Amino acid sequence: MQQLPRIKAAYDWFYGQWQREASRLAEAGDVSALAKLDEKRDTLERGVFVLMFGQFEVAVDSIFQTARTRRLGEADWALRRGWDTGSLQGRKIPFETKLSLVLDRRSPTFGKILGTYATRNHCAHGGMELSVGSIDSLAAELYAWCSELRP
Repeated sequence: MQQLPRIKAAYDWFYGQWQREASRLAEAGDVSALAKLDEKRDTLERGVFVLMFGQFEVAVDSIFQTARTRRLGEADWALRRGWDTGSLQGRKIPFETKLSLVLDRRSPTFGKILGTYATRNHCAHGGMELSVGSIDSLAAELYAWCSELRP
């Protein structure tokens, strides 16, 4: 989540610029230009959404790596059990698998994260149908979710 403040600050700057330009166009009654400006805002917000969620993915990966290293270092098989399987080695471990090992799958947060992850995937692959919601709310959620992760 190291870059999240920087990404959010850049978005906030952009949003301020967008608000000023949108106000100017609205006052001028230029509906067509306002619609084009709004499309640009929507596209940029999707990119920001993907970048911000990417920071959360990095945090999940880091905590997963810490958990895996700790568990693999355990002499007691009961504590190491399951962590030394080949499916948890390497770099191609699915996000949901990593998340389930650092956050209780039964927590309400788990489902919310997976829903947000689905939106992230939709946007990352050019999808424009799903709403990304408030960038401010996303930032707050990412920090809250990060605080629930456990190695």
